[in-house]
Parts: sequence; C-alpha cells; structure tokens
Amino acid sequence: MLLALAWGFFQFVPLGSATPGAAPEGKGEMSVGEGDRVIQVFTYKPKGFSNGPVFFVFHGAKRNAEDYRNWTVALAEKHHAMVAAPYFDQDRFQAHLYSWGGILTKEGKLRDRKEWSFPMATEVIQTVLKREGDSKREHYLMGHSGGGQFLSRYVAMEPVSAKRVVAANAGTYAFPRLDWDWGYGFGKLPGELQAEARFKKMLETPMTVYLGMADTIPEGENFDGSAEANRQGRVRLERGRNFFEYGKKLAKVKGWKFNWTKVEVPNVGHDANLMFNDLRMERALEF
Repeated sequence: MLLALAWGFFQFVPLGSATPGAAPEGKGEMSVGEGDRVIQVFTYKPKGFSNGPVFFVFHGAKRNAEDYRNWTVALAEKHHAMVAAPYFDQDRFQAHLYSWGGILTKEGKLRDRKEWSFPMATEVIQTVLKREGDSKREHYLMGHSGGGQFLSRYVAMEPVSAKRVVAANAGTYAFPRLDWDWGYGFGKLPGELQAEARFKKMLETPMTVYLGMADTIPEGENFDGSAEANRQGRVRLERGRNFFEYGKKLAKVKGWKFNWTKVEVPNVGHDANLMFNDLRMERALEF
C-alpha cells in the first residue's frame, strides 16, 4: 500500500518539478484565458531559471510572436530572464483591435471591455507571473512597431507593475491630448477614459521611447501615412521624438513626474531583431 502511494506521488508530482503551469526550460508555449479570451504565449526559459525577471514581448502587425520570442533569447540568456511573447491573432484582433486596444469599433462605438486587447495583456502578465510562483516577480514590457504602439497606449489604460516599458519604433502614438481622436490622441473616447489622471499616470510610468535612427522611410506595408499620423511627424523616428517631447513639456506644465526616457540606436531602421539585440537595449531597460 505504501509503495503504491509513493508511486502515485512520483507519477503526479515529480521530484524537481516546477510550479504547476510554469513554462518549461528552453522554448515552449502556453495558453492563458478561456474561451474567446484564450491567448497563446510563446516562452523561453534559460536552464536553471529561478529568480530572474520576465520579459513580456509584444509583436508588431505581422503577428510573428514566435519570432519576437526568438529574437529575445540572447538578451534573456545574458540576464537569466524568461521570455513570454503573447500572440494576438489577426482573426480576432484585426488592425487597431490590437495596437489601439480594441476600445472602439471602426464606427467609433465603445466595445465591451472584455473584448479589449489591453486587459487581455494584463491577464497574460498576471497569469504568467503567478504560474512562475511569484506574482510580484520583476518584469519588463517590450514591444516593437505595432507592439510599440500597443504599449505606448497600454500605459494609459491599464495598471502597470512592470519595472520598465520599452516602446520601440512605434508607427503612431496616442498623444496625451483631447483635440486629436483616439489612436492619435484621446479624442472621442468616453469621459472616464479622457480624465487628466490618465495622462498623469501615463507620464509617470517608467517608459522608454526606443528609436532606430534609420527608421526614416515614409512608406511600407504597415506605415500609417494618413493626415492624422503625419501631424505627429513625417516618419517613425520623428514621431517618436515628438511624442517624447510633448509628454516632457506637458509634465513640466502640470508639475507631474516624468519617468520616460528616450534611447536612440544609430544605423538601425525598422527591425525588431536588431533593436532588441543592440547593446542600447540594456540602456532602454535601465539595466
């Protein structure tokens, strides 16, 4: 009888096993959420990972979350960090339903909050940290292109517990102003989403605007060349610089804390792999 019980224990709770639901060592995948809210997450965990941070990495418009995971492996190995790259698929999160949070329909009507991409990302972050055994584990949010757009808006809409947010080479930003419509500003949103407290929170969030100095081509498959986007600048580099300066000036006028930094990478254009693996990424993360 005792032998049978012992065998059952080793079958279901193997020695040295990780927290139930934790990511495996090396490359892996997990799912977070249920039903229509399920998000697939591509993961990487260095051998012997224990107390290190987690890098949450947000893909761009190509929806290549697995690539983003892979491009972050070297950085993760260097800092003994885990990588978690959520996948927001094209079928459920077309265009701005991902990078702009999915708050409004194409017709400008408010969508149910459970359909927004922002709270889904928060659920991914909280669930992964919990599965790794420490809901307060140090973590960072990193995004490039559409993922940079996503994070630059996320910081205004969701509670942020990350040590730092890195928004890289975003095509457009939601400037903290009401005279530009949502996506480019905060106009046409419900009143509770336009509160000045959101702007204050946004500027106080530790965020790095991370820019490739060669990201200066005003065209391409996913480049927003609309009149609304061009008010922010002619190219992505200019838009990022203007976004940073606008936030800095607003914080000064209001007397708010300004916890953003700006890091620029010479000779790199719109390339997530090169941006993430440049040595300046460590400055962006403030290691």
